[in-house]
Amino acid sequence: MKLFNFYNKSVYIQYRNQLCSTATFVVCALSVAAFAVPYYLLSSIRQGELWDQQRTVYEQPKMSFQYSYLFLAEMVAPDEERATTTTTTSIVTCSSFPKYNSLTEQSHPCSDVQVIPTDLDHDHSLDQLSVGISFNPPERGSWLSFYTFYFFLEATVSCRFIIPAFVSLEKVSPPSARRFESGTIVHGGFMVVRQATALQCPFFMRHQKSHFSDRYYPNENTTLDGFQASVIRAKIEGANPAYFGYQAQHTDWTVDGSGSIRVQIVVKIGGNESGEMALLYKTSLWWKMCQFWVSYFPLLIVSLWLAEKIKQYLFEHFLLRAVEVVPWKNKYN
Repeated sequence: MKLFNFYNKSVYIQYRNQLCSTATFVVCALSVAAFAVPYYLLSSIRQGELWDQQRTVYEQPKMSFQYSYLFLAEMVAPDEERATTTTTTSIVTCSSFPKYNSLTEQSHPCSDVQVIPTDLDHDHSLDQLSVGISFNPPERGSWLSFYTFYFFLEATVSCRFIIPAFVSLEKVSPPSARRFESGTIVHGGFMVVRQATALQCPFFMRHQKSHFSDRYYPNENTTLDGFQASVIRAKIEGANPAYFGYQAQHTDWTVDGSGSIRVQIVVKIGGNESGEMALLYKTSLWWKMCQFWVSYFPLLIVSLWLAEKIKQYLFEHFLLRAVEVVPWKNKYN
């Protein structure tokens, strides 16, 4: 009858020697080297950086409009009482700040802000935001000299950070080739992150985290100069490790005979510009251990296998003196 091999069992052989012997020293040295060699090999490959000190996180923040805004426009009109070359200026302004409105109550008002949020992929996150202001020129024949428009957003990202977001246009003037008396101005752009330091998330057994301040908001003690966009931006940069700013892409000027001027800002959030919103985080201890172990473990397996093969070769060829014990021989003899 022909027999088939269905199972193999390796021969179990023991090699014994005294504790104070060359065999003990060699085996201990090989065992230590099996763990140490992958470490030094990984260190040389990574040039001393066994894990990333910082990591970049690409995510779309959850943004919301705070209904805190300010608009100011300067209009120029010919002075009919004097020479034809003489002009007068007037200010059209409106805001959501009571203090600013009380300081500028003699100026011409404008309409309330119009906000159109858009969620393109229906994931309950804002993908695009349109904010507009419209007003009627205070005098017939007046034209736009410049305008300033800004508003605040609130962005929520990982680790429950609430990061300031500031959209601003400062002293934007019409094209010099023509006078802009009425029409629509549409600004298109996207949000970008401006970061001074890496963010620190809390983790297990360590609750230290980055802090963000909202003291940049104008209040009842703010002077008229404190409402300038440049002053507010400087406060945001000085009090926060990161914030989201507005990057303009294009501006469309459309002249019509409606008799009113409308300024609209269309802000894209994420999408094709998601790389501009990537935040830099400090790597936590657990993330460092995970990174190190993922790189170290494959090298360790190979190193332990090589160390075992070296020990097998040294003992089987009697390069190390030891007593060979074969337990199965004692059992069947």
